[in-house]
Amino acid sequence: MKHSKRVLPFIKLVHLVIFGVMCIAFISCAKTKNTPEQKIAGTFSRLNDYTDSFELINNSLNDKRIVILGECGHGDGRTFEIKSEIVRYLDSVGDYTLVLEGMNPFDGLVLQDELPFSLTDSANMSIYYSWCSMWSMSKETSEIVKDMQNGDLDYWGMDCQPYYCNLWFVDYYKDILPNYDWDRLSKINHSIFANDSVITENDYAYYDDFLISIKNYWDNQKSSEYSDKHNLVINNAIAYSNQTKCGFSISDNDCVKCINEIRDKQMADNVVWYLNHNPEKKVIIWTANFHGAKDISQIRYGKEPNPNLYNEYTLLGEYLERMFPEQVYSVAFTSGSGGTGMIYSDESYSITPDTSSVEFALLQDGIEYGYIDFGSNPKLEDAPFHSILLGYNDKVGKWAKSFDAIFYVKKQHKAHEIEW
Repeated sequence: MKHSKRVLPFIKLVHLVIFGVMCIAFISCAKTKNTPEQKIAGTFSRLNDYTDSFELINNSLNDKRIVILGECGHGDGRTFEIKSEIVRYLDSVGDYTLVLEGMNPFDGLVLQDELPFSLTDSANMSIYYSWCSMWSMSKETSEIVKDMQNGDLDYWGMDCQPYYCNLWFVDYYKDILPNYDWDRLSKINHSIFANDSVITENDYAYYDDFLISIKNYWDNQKSSEYSDKHNLVINNAIAYSNQTKCGFSISDNDCVKCINEIRDKQMADNVVWYLNHNPEKKVIIWTANFHGAKDISQIRYGKEPNPNLYNEYTLLGEYLERMFPEQVYSVAFTSGSGGTGMIYSDESYSITPDTSSVEFALLQDGIEYGYIDFGSNPKLEDAPFHSILLGYNDKVGKWAKSFDAIFYVKKQHKAHEIEW
C-alpha cells in the first residue's frame, strides 16, 4: 500500500505532462494552415483598398476579349460599387463595351438609335427603365449609369428577359402582318411580359406563329439595314416565350434547369452577335457569379433530390469559352461578412460564411480586400475547396476550373436605392 501511494502522484504528474503536451500540439495545429481553404486564403493578394486591384486585374487579362464580372447576390452594394469602378478603369485603359444582364437587346438597340423608336414612349426611354432596376436604380452603380446615359461608356443588352421596349413589342411590328388579331397578340404579349399563369396553350401557339412569321419576314429583307437587328430581337422574344413555358417554380429543379438552359444560351448568342458585328471591340459582362461560371460541373450542387445537378448545366461563361477559347476571363466576387438584400425590398440578411469555407478563412485573416488570379497559381486548378460564391451557400468544388479569379470583400452591404 505504501508503494502504491508513492506511485500515484507520479502517475498524476505524467498525465499532467501528457495533457500539457497535447494542448501545446493542439494550439500549434490550430495556428498551422492545414485545410485547403486556409492554404488558398494564404495565396490571396492582400489589398488595403479595392482600387489596388485595378492593375492586378488588367495585368491578368492578357488582352482577353471577354471579361466577366460576377456577383454573389443581386443586392450586393459594395460589389456593385467595386464592379462599377473596375468597369470605368478598364474602359479608360482598354476601351470596352459593357454588356448587361438585365437589359434586352431590343432596349439597347432603341436606346442607342440603332432601331427607330416607332411606337415606344421615347420620352421615358432611359437606362433606369431598360436595365433591371436592382442595378440601374442603386446608388452604387449611379456613376456608370451616368456614363452610359452621357455616351461616355458603350453598352449592350444581352438578356432575353423582357424590359421596357417589350411592352410595345407587338405594336412595333403591327404594320408588317396585318392579318393577325393585334388586340389578342397584345394581351398575350403583356401576359408573357408579366409571366402570367393564365396564358393558354392556344395563346402560346398563336403568339409563336406570329413570332415565326415576323422572323421569316425579316429573313427575306436582306437589303434592309435593320434586318439583322430585327432578327436578333425576334430570336430573344422566341427564347423568352419558350422560357415562360418552363414556368418559374424555384422548387422544381427541372423547370429551373429548363429556364437556365434557354436563357444562358440566348445570352451567349447575344454576346456573340455583338462581337461578330463589332470585331474590333472587347466586352465586360455584368452578371452573377453563377452565369459567369466557365464549367459549373466542377462544383457540387449538394442538395437533394439531385446533389449533382450542376453536372447537367451549361451556362453563359462556358458557352462563351467554347466560342472564344482562351479569350474569356471570369471574376467571381464574394464576401466574408456584412449583409445584402434587394433595393426594392425591406428585407435583408446577414452574410455568415460556413466555417469550412475559404471566405471564413479570409475573414479570420482579417483581409479587407483580397484577389487571387488562378492563372498565376496553376497548382490550385485541381484543388477542391469550400466556398459560398454561389448565393452565399456553401459548396465544394474545383473553383479554379470554373473561374479565373476571385475578388474578396470583407464587409458587404445592401445596395441603396437612388433618391429621385
